[in-house]
Amino acid sequence: MTGLLGGTFDPPHFGHLILALEAFRQYDLEEVLLVPTRFPPHKPGRRITSFGHRLRMTELAVADSPELTAADLEPFDKPSWTVNLIEKLTGSGMKICFIMGMDSLKELHTWKDPQRISKMAKMVAGTRPGYEMESIDMKYRSFVDTFDIPEISISSCDLRDRFAREFNTRYLVPDSVRNYIRENGLYVK
Repeated sequence: MTGLLGGTFDPPHFGHLILALEAFRQYDLEEVLLVPTRFPPHKPGRRITSFGHRLRMTELAVADSPELTAADLEPFDKPSWTVNLIEKLTGSGMKICFIMGMDSLKELHTWKDPQRISKMAKMVAGTRPGYEMESIDMKYRSFVDTFDIPEISISSCDLRDRFAREFNTRYLVPDSVRNYIRENGLYVK
Protein backbone atom coordinates (compact mmCIF):
# COMPACT_ATOMS: atom_id res chain seq x y z
CA MET A 1 0.00 0.00 0.00
CA THR A 2 1.27 3.48 -0.88
CA GLY A 3 0.86 6.39 1.50
CA LEU A 4 -0.33 9.69 0.09
CA LEU A 5 0.13 12.96 1.98
CA GLY A 6 -1.10 16.00 0.11
CA GLY A 7 -0.77 19.60 1.10
CA THR A 8 0.27 23.08 0.17
CA PHE A 9 3.73 22.52 1.73
CA ASP A 10 4.35 26.26 1.93
CA PRO A 11 6.92 25.44 3.33
CA PRO A 12 7.26 21.73 4.15
CA HIS A 13 8.44 21.23 7.73
CA PHE A 14 9.34 18.56 10.25
CA GLY A 15 5.69 18.15 11.28
CA HIS A 16 4.87 16.97 7.73
CA LEU A 17 7.88 14.64 7.68
CA ILE A 18 7.15 13.13 11.10
CA LEU A 19 3.52 12.54 10.08
CA ALA A 20 4.61 10.81 6.86
CA LEU A 21 7.29 8.67 8.51
CA GLU A 22 5.05 7.59 11.39
CA ALA A 23 2.29 6.57 8.97
CA PHE A 24 4.90 4.68 6.93
CA ARG A 25 5.96 2.75 10.02
CA GLN A 26 2.61 2.24 11.70
CA TYR A 27 0.73 1.14 8.56
CA ASP A 28 3.63 -0.84 7.01
CA LEU A 29 3.50 1.19 3.81
CA GLU A 30 5.73 0.63 0.78
CA GLU A 31 6.41 4.36 0.47
CA VAL A 32 4.79 7.72 1.15
CA LEU A 33 4.25 10.24 -1.64
CA LEU A 34 4.19 13.88 -0.56
CA VAL A 35 2.08 15.68 -3.15
CA PRO A 36 2.12 19.48 -3.20
CA THR A 37 -1.17 20.80 -4.50
CA ARG A 38 -0.72 23.03 -7.52
CA PHE A 39 -3.88 25.12 -6.94
CA PRO A 40 -5.15 24.64 -3.37
CA PRO A 41 -8.96 24.78 -3.60
CA HIS A 42 -9.33 25.59 0.12
CA LYS A 43 -7.14 28.68 0.01
CA PRO A 44 -8.73 31.08 -2.46
CA GLY A 45 -7.32 34.58 -2.40
CA ARG A 46 -4.39 33.65 -0.17
CA ARG A 47 -0.93 34.41 -1.50
CA ILE A 48 0.80 31.09 -2.09
CA THR A 49 4.40 30.50 -3.08
CA SER A 50 4.78 29.28 -6.67
CA PHE A 51 4.27 25.58 -7.24
CA GLY A 52 7.83 25.19 -8.57
CA HIS A 53 9.31 26.48 -5.31
CA ARG A 54 6.96 24.39 -3.15
CA LEU A 55 7.74 21.21 -5.14
CA ARG A 56 11.49 21.87 -4.93
CA MET A 57 11.30 22.49 -1.17
CA THR A 58 9.37 19.23 -0.77
CA GLU A 59 12.01 17.38 -2.80
CA LEU A 60 14.74 18.83 -0.58
CA ALA A 61 12.78 17.99 2.58
CA VAL A 62 12.47 14.28 1.69
CA ALA A 63 15.92 13.86 0.12
CA ASP A 64 17.37 12.06 3.15
CA SER A 65 14.41 9.70 3.65
CA PRO A 66 14.23 6.81 1.17
CA GLU A 67 10.69 6.03 2.42
CA LEU A 68 9.43 9.41 1.23
CA THR A 69 9.07 10.80 -2.30
CA ALA A 70 7.97 14.23 -3.49
CA ALA A 71 5.50 13.67 -6.32
CA ASP A 72 4.09 16.06 -8.92
CA LEU A 73 0.66 14.50 -9.50
CA GLU A 74 -1.63 17.51 -9.75
CA PRO A 75 -3.22 18.80 -12.98
CA PHE A 76 -1.44 21.74 -14.61
CA ASP A 77 -4.51 23.81 -15.45
CA LYS A 78 -7.10 23.63 -12.66
CA PRO A 79 -7.62 23.01 -8.96
CA SER A 80 -7.49 19.39 -7.96
CA TRP A 81 -9.63 17.76 -5.33
CA THR A 82 -8.26 14.88 -3.27
CA VAL A 83 -11.10 12.64 -4.38
CA ASN A 84 -10.10 13.12 -8.04
CA LEU A 85 -6.44 12.33 -7.41
CA ILE A 86 -7.26 9.21 -5.40
CA GLU A 87 -9.72 8.07 -8.07
CA LYS A 88 -7.00 8.47 -10.70
CA LEU A 89 -4.40 6.56 -8.65
CA THR A 90 -6.69 3.73 -7.57
CA GLY A 91 -7.98 3.48 -11.15
CA SER A 92 -4.43 2.61 -12.20
CA GLY A 93 -4.34 -0.18 -9.60
CA MET A 94 -2.60 1.62 -6.75
CA LYS A 95 -3.76 0.88 -3.19
CA ILE A 96 -3.77 4.12 -1.21
CA CYS A 97 -3.46 5.00 2.44
CA PHE A 98 -4.46 8.66 2.56
CA ILE A 99 -2.60 10.45 5.38
CA MET A 100 -3.69 13.68 7.01
CA GLY A 101 -3.12 15.65 10.16
CA MET A 102 -5.77 16.40 12.74
CA ASP A 103 -6.14 19.91 11.35
CA SER A 104 -7.23 18.42 8.01
CA LEU A 105 -9.50 15.88 9.72
CA LYS A 106 -11.23 18.71 11.59
CA GLU A 107 -11.94 20.41 8.22
CA LEU A 108 -13.00 17.21 6.42
CA HIS A 109 -16.62 18.40 6.31
CA THR A 110 -15.50 21.10 3.82
CA TRP A 111 -13.89 18.61 1.43
CA LYS A 112 -15.41 17.30 -1.76
CA ASP A 113 -16.81 13.77 -1.24
CA PRO A 114 -14.94 12.61 1.89
CA GLN A 115 -17.11 9.47 2.12
CA ARG A 116 -16.13 8.57 -1.44
CA ILE A 117 -12.46 9.02 -0.54
CA SER A 118 -12.97 6.55 2.32
CA LYS A 119 -14.39 3.96 -0.09
CA MET A 120 -11.33 4.19 -2.37
CA ALA A 121 -8.54 4.57 0.21
CA LYS A 122 -7.71 3.83 3.81
CA MET A 123 -7.88 7.19 5.59
CA VAL A 124 -5.62 7.88 8.56
CA ALA A 125 -4.93 10.98 10.66
CA GLY A 126 -1.97 11.65 12.90
CA THR A 127 -2.60 13.31 16.24
CA ARG A 128 -1.57 16.92 16.75
CA PRO A 129 -1.32 19.07 19.89
CA GLY A 130 -4.39 21.22 20.40
CA TYR A 131 -6.79 18.96 18.50
CA GLU A 132 -9.06 16.66 20.46
CA MET A 133 -11.08 13.83 18.92
CA GLU A 134 -14.19 15.25 20.55
CA SER A 135 -13.92 18.24 18.20
CA ILE A 136 -14.16 15.95 15.14
CA ASP A 137 -17.59 15.24 13.64
CA MET A 138 -18.68 11.73 14.68
CA LYS A 139 -19.49 10.63 11.11
CA TYR A 140 -15.86 11.21 10.06
CA ARG A 141 -14.43 9.50 13.12
CA SER A 142 -16.14 6.31 11.93
CA PHE A 143 -14.07 5.97 8.77
CA VAL A 144 -10.76 7.67 9.62
CA ASP A 145 -8.23 5.77 11.70
CA THR A 146 -6.15 7.94 14.02
CA PHE A 147 -2.60 7.23 15.11
CA ASP A 148 -0.18 8.85 17.53
CA ILE A 149 2.83 10.75 16.34
CA PRO A 150 5.49 12.49 18.41
CA GLU A 151 4.00 15.79 19.46
CA ILE A 152 5.36 18.73 17.55
CA SER A 153 3.35 21.84 16.92
CA ILE A 154 4.57 23.54 13.75
CA SER A 155 2.47 25.25 11.12
CA SER A 156 3.50 26.51 7.71
CA CYS A 157 1.67 29.78 8.44
CA ASP A 158 3.79 30.34 11.55
CA LEU A 159 6.94 29.43 9.62
CA ARG A 160 6.21 31.94 6.86
CA ASP A 161 5.86 34.61 9.55
CA ARG A 162 9.10 33.52 11.23
CA PHE A 163 10.98 33.70 7.93
CA ALA A 164 9.47 37.11 7.14
CA ARG A 165 10.54 38.46 10.53
CA GLU A 166 13.93 36.75 10.24
CA PHE A 167 13.34 34.73 13.40
CA ASN A 168 15.25 31.52 14.01
CA THR A 169 13.68 28.58 12.14
CA ARG A 170 16.37 26.04 12.90
CA TYR A 171 14.98 22.67 14.07
CA LEU A 172 11.61 23.49 12.48
CA VAL A 173 12.44 22.76 8.82
CA PRO A 174 15.28 20.75 7.27
CA ASP A 175 18.41 22.83 6.74
CA SER A 176 18.19 22.24 2.98
CA VAL A 177 14.72 23.83 2.95
CA ARG A 178 15.85 26.77 5.12
CA ASN A 179 18.79 27.39 2.78
CA TYR A 180 16.52 27.19 -0.28
CA ILE A 181 14.09 29.69 1.24
CA ARG A 182 16.93 32.13 1.99
CA GLU A 183 18.62 31.67 -1.41
CA ASN A 184 15.34 32.35 -3.24
CA GLY A 185 14.13 35.20 -1.03
CA LEU A 186 10.88 33.41 -0.14
CA TYR A 187 8.57 34.73 2.61
CA VAL A 188 10.22 38.15 2.88
CA LYS A 189 7.96 41.11 3.70
